[in-house]
Amino acid sequence: MIANLETLSALSELGTMTKAATRLRITQSAVSKRIAALEASTSHRLIERVGRGVRLTPAGVSLLEKTDPFMTALRDALRDDRPAGSERLEIGVSESILASWGAEILARVWEANPRLALVVNAHRSPVALDHVRSGEYVLALCAGLAEDTPELRSEVIYEEPMVIVPRGLGRLKLENDVQVMTIEPHSATWQCIGRRIRAASRSWPFRIEVTQTLQSFACIAQMAKCGLAHGLVPLGIAQALGIPEKNVLPFPEPGLTRPVSLVGRASAFARPAAEAFHESLIEAAEVTISSRDLD
Repeated sequence: MIANLETLSALSELGTMTKAATRLRITQSAVSKRIAALEASTSHRLIERVGRGVRLTPAGVSLLEKTDPFMTALRDALRDDRPAGSERLEIGVSESILASWGAEILARVWEANPRLALVVNAHRSPVALDHVRSGEYVLALCAGLAEDTPELRSEVIYEEPMVIVPRGLGRLKLENDVQVMTIEPHSATWQCIGRRIRAASRSWPFRIEVTQTLQSFACIAQMAKCGLAHGLVPLGIAQALGIPEKNVLPFPEPGLTRPVSLVGRASAFARPAAEAFHESLIEAAEVTISSRDLD
């Protein structure tokens, strides 16, 4: 029943079977079966089709309004009911962060807090934020700025440099129009750096022209490395793929960066486990990042 209610909540928020299935990491068929089981239990139709999406019926809305307080209380109870000495903290992390420098930082955090049972989930930043909003995760380490989440507290941990990986790691002069492949436009990173590029490019001797986009920075860097395009990626991704520093091009001072933020509810930051994680994360970031930034 709990899983079925979570599925109904996801459909209410996201509006499509596909997005709900992605959020819950199940198939669309499983989403349909869960809703069917819930409708059979309540003897009410809970969702209805609207174009290519779905929306809750009045009965579905009423059911969520009645069960949301219970679901929130249940998550809090499960989170707090731990054996003595055990501190469990479930977080979401942007995939591009975890695939580069994020894993090293989390390892340092764990070393500093061996009693902390850290549960890490990898997502795209918007999905990680959704899990924080729903109460499933306590915190999220995300790329970009959490500007549309006034109910959440957000703290920028790091301004990660963005670099250009030249096609085939060859020579590239930054002048005139520089055509690049980069992350897709709806990503949290692009929504932030797109504005920064537009603002800073007035003083650059070149203009960035995005000719192709993908959903993965790692794929973009790998394709650039293999000669398919110039890639605009975070420095950490280039380093994780073993691309030498001499083969990446930074932007003119003061550079182009993407913000990396720790996000959670204000009440979550006050929890002992989250507070310890927060403090250790900042310390670990200073040590790890200082050794990775371009000279």
